[in-house]
Amino acid sequence: MKKIDRRSGSRAGVGFCFLVLACVGLRSNLQAEVVFYDPNGEPLPFETFEEVEDFLETADIAWKEKLASGTNKKKRKVMLEKGGVQAHAILRTGYEIKDSPGGGFVDSCHSEVAAYQLSRLLGLESVPPAVRRKGGTIQIWVENATTDASRREKGTEPEDPTAFEQQVQVMGVFDNLIANTDRNPGNILIDGDGKVWLIDHTRSFAGQTELKYPEKITGLDRGVWERLQALSDAALKEAMRPYLRQYQNELLVRRELLVQAIQSQIDSLGEDAVLFESAPR
Repeated sequence: MKKIDRRSGSRAGVGFCFLVLACVGLRSNLQAEVVFYDPNGEPLPFETFEEVEDFLETADIAWKEKLASGTNKKKRKVMLEKGGVQAHAILRTGYEIKDSPGGGFVDSCHSEVAAYQLSRLLGLESVPPAVRRKGGTIQIWVENATTDASRREKGTEPEDPTAFEQQVQVMGVFDNLIANTDRNPGNILIDGDGKVWLIDHTRSFAGQTELKYPEKITGLDRGVWERLQALSDAALKEAMRPYLRQYQNELLVRRELLVQAIQSQIDSLGEDAVLFESAPR
């Protein structure tokens, strides 16, 4: 399988992301063997995440079509073409934000890129590459994947229950961090290798200064835990600034609450009961 280099990144500051990780002294294991595929099921010729992002930013859009599912009517599936390479992607547009006593409501296409960039800062492998493009955002399509909703309807059990549960645990922590109000089985993809992909983060990063799903904090990958603790407030704000018009301070509050919640579990249950080493997927 081809290597996707997690250390490289998008134009707005992914080199900065690598600098952050280097400065805080985290172990350098941000590489994973991940392959993205074309519509015919053939591996796309990308060696690094930077190459995926460059393709998303510069490839021609051959056609667009509406998606039958989902509540976002502005979302389109597109075919990208460049240099003989074709790949499906999702084009999102739109930005809406409303303040409310409940902590605010946000639906922003840019939150998808914010989620991707934050996942990279944490060393996650679960959010497909996404970039800004012409007033919107575009994200690589995960081919040959099924939704968790479809899996449940069919009554299919994961081939590796432990690995699946660990990925769900990481998802729970991530959703608390980004204040995701729209995680549902239709926004969880499972590819042919049993890898869980997290999509549709437009309704994230609103004004909540509390953890929305504390009951979903049940365990975490050790490497992600290290990065979550090591990221400074300044580094986190700088990385998110190009994509979040506001609510950056709220993100910092949630990160601190999340660290406290996980540390409390470690103190109570023991490190080995809370933290685990994820197998590469």
